Amino acid sequence: PSAPAATASAAPSPTATAAACPAPLPVDPATGALVTTIEALAALGDEAASACYGDAKLRFNGYLPKPYGYGGYSTYTFTPTWLGSFLAIAVATAGREPPLVDPARVGVHLPPAYGDCPYGAYQEQCPAWALLGTWVTFVAHYNDPAAATCVATPNDQVQPVPSPMSPSEAQAWCADQLVADSLTPLAAAGPLPSVDPGLCPVEPITADQLVEGAQAIGDQYGLGCLGANEITFEAYVVPGVGLLSGMEQTTVEPRWLADALNTGAVLAPDAAAADDATQWLVVRTPPDLPGDTGLHECHGSAVDPASCVFAPYAGTYVTVSGHYNDFESETCREVPPAGSDPLLDPDALILYCREQLVVTEVAAAEGPAPTATPPVTSTRQGP
Repeated sequence: PSAPAATASAAPSPTATAAACPAPLPVDPATGALVTTIEALAALGDEAASACYGDAKLRFNGYLPKPYGYGGYSTYTFTPTWLGSFLAIAVATAGREPPLVDPARVGVHLPPAYGDCPYGAYQEQCPAWALLGTWVTFVAHYNDPAAATCVATPNDQVQPVPSPMSPSEAQAWCADQLVADSLTPLAAAGPLPSVDPGLCPVEPITADQLVEGAQAIGDQYGLGCLGANEITFEAYVVPGVGLLSGMEQTTVEPRWLADALNTGAVLAPDAAAADDATQWLVVRTPPDLPGDTGLHECHGSAVDPASCVFAPYAGTYVTVSGHYNDFESETCREVPPAGSDPLLDPDALILYCREQLVVTEVAAAEGPAPTATPPVTSTRQGP
């Protein structure tokens, strides 16, 4: 859905003189919007970003985590509610981390054209609900014309009751809010590598096919054959979850996806192949893995492997669902130490991330009887 568009303008507002505005942003030819990132907007803050960009359209990608909105209490009750209230907002984050943990986040207000979207109004009332838990592309703006009508009333349920807010203060607050022009699913990054279809896996997908294909063709096998399609297969969880050793020459983000040493879990087609590293299939586990009970840290030897969602299944069989070409691949980047030059090619790093198999679900499986290793007792519940 699209809201009425604000007038696009690259000129900063008159109050921008006090703001440290960044260098001019590139323009997206498809929308006419200035291309930026959540990290850049979050670093500026709403007041400075509003001053820098005026009412120009801004395009950026972000993840809409659950639950919807910020939640909590508002110190003031705003009219119009959709523009002033923190409870009528879509929180977009630069990664999958929960919004109250991740400092790289922005709140985007959804105008009435989106339907009724206050906190707690789900599904039919708010079209944005269908996009929660997914990556989206926003086009949005500050200094919405509706800010001129903003009125703030102190919430008498908050103690002590806050001081009254003048009309000009309320209008300035609303002008600094980011308002959506459009909200659409993010397209998967980049073209797919060319792979002979005759070499690609066939249904039902098995771990054997994925391992053999990667051995024959290379890391581009899964990405080139399957794209971002969801696949499900059974595999054996190799004990010693994600414990790969080595030296890191630089830092990459997001670590769960981009870091070669911070793997999610090591799988094998069966228990007999667990000791053969050439038969291993490395998968990545995002921080918001559905069905997670808090055991999601699968990021290599820097953390306790018992905190990984796969840990209760070590030495047993699982059913795994996942995909290549994860949307967060576009955010993969190198973060070299201050004063150091980058070591990695940015495009090669993004391609590396797209080639990773990202887990979306994991549950216990029976395994191939009668040769399967007897499963260990686990209290882990499947999603």
